[in-house]
This record gives sequence, C-alpha cells and structure tokens, in this order.
Amino acid sequence: MLGGSEQNALLTTGATKSFLAGEHLVQEGDQRDEVYLLTSGFAKIFGNSYDGREVLLSIRTAGDLIGELAALDGEPRSATVTAATPVETRWYTAETFHALLRQHPPLGQAVQRYVTRKFRMATRHRIDVGGASVRVRLARVLDRLGRSHGRATPSGIRIEVPLSQVELAALVGAAEPSVHRALTGLRQRGIVVTGYKHTLISDPAALAAEAGEAP
Repeated sequence: MLGGSEQNALLTTGATKSFLAGEHLVQEGDQRDEVYLLTSGFAKIFGNSYDGREVLLSIRTAGDLIGELAALDGEPRSATVTAATPVETRWYTAETFHALLRQHPPLGQAVQRYVTRKFRMATRHRIDVGGASVRVRLARVLDRLGRSHGRATPSGIRIEVPLSQVELAALVGAAEPSVHRALTGLRQRGIVVTGYKHTLISDPAALAAEAGEAP
C-alpha cells in the first residue's frame, strides 16, 4: 500500500465513493479508466480463466490503489475488483490522476514503486504456490494473509478479509478438496480455527514453521 504522505496527497482531491459488499469497483475488459484509493474495507481481485471460471487473484485494503494500470497505459481493465466488505474510497478520473502525478513528483515516484511492488508480490506468490505440497502452499498463503490482513486477538491472529474455501483454494493454486484436507490437518493440530468465511491463526509460530519461514 501507499505510505501515509502519499495517501494524504491523494486525499486532498478526488471525491468520496462508497461500495457495498458484493459491488464491483471495476470489471475486467471495461474501457473506463478511473482510479480508486481504498480508505477502508477489503476488495478482492478476480480474473477469468480460459474455462470461464472466476478466480481470486489477490486482496486489496486501505491504502491500496485500484485501477491505476488502466489510467497509466490506457488499456482495458485487466481484472474485476469486487468489494468483499463495505468499502470507502476516494476516486479520480484518469485526467485528475495524471495531473496529481505531474503536480506532485514524489507522489508519481511513490505510485511507480507501488506498481513495481505489486508485480514483485505477484511473482513471489507464483513462486510460493509452485512446486511445494498443498499443505505448505496453504500455510504460506495463510501466513501471508495473517501478516498483511490479520488482527491480533487474545486467541490469535484473525484474518479480517472474508474468504470462502473456493477462494482460498484459488489463492493456494490447488483443487478445493486438496485444500480442504490440508486445512483439516492444520485445524486438527490446533494451528488454525475456521468458521464461515473467517480464519483464526491460533498458533502463528507453528504456521510460519509449516510455511518454511522463520517465526
């Protein structure tokens, strides 16, 4: 996500726009090029596979930009973005966004770093979910979600973004039955607790060890 000073520069212009859970911010293939800065809530990034399935690609939260690529290169939207929870945003036309980048060179540099970081994270994700067992891949995805979208509670780290098992399987890059079995194993060992569209990491150190990362 963008840093506080960059967010403040964006918050001085644009307009407020709210979305209910389930509403689309942008849709894949659309020619519109407005940009959104998420100020609260969670959004999910979906892409369509060759067989027509909608696949969860990533998650965005407060401080993240939505739609900046279409504004920067003029190409159609590359993915669909849907509010996972009620979402608040600031939104900008492409013209306004470009004017902001020209008027505030540090903001332009920050956006460039932000876009680069997103591509690096996407590459890291592909490496993490490739080659390892489903158990390890699941642990890596949950560990990352806990670090980036988790809230500390007395019982552990609660992943704040609501995820179905189908969506979790898409992030892991494995079939849903395989992810279900791996998730059952983590539950039986007391590492995670799951409910309807929520996950609690009850033993973060054990999950990090399972993921092959230092606690």
